[in-house]
Amino acid sequence: MMHDDTQAYLTTEQLAERYGLKPATIKGWRIRKQGPTWYQVPRIGLSPRQARTRYRLADVLAWEQSTNITPIN
Repeated sequence: MMHDDTQAYLTTEQLAERYGLKPATIKGWRIRKQGPTWYQVPRIGLSPRQARTRYRLADVLAWEQSTNITPIN
């Protein structure tokens, strides 16, 4: 089966690293309803330390294109 990278998901920390920002900045975007679309993963099946917020790579790429943002990482 072929894996499509656009179905990959990023955590808040990974997205922050992509732009050279702090995770708190990305969290602020969510509060202000800015940035790429994000999803909350249900707690069921996750360890308590796993991040629940995820960003689908396809959404991140589309947002970058629509806002002319180029990731640094």
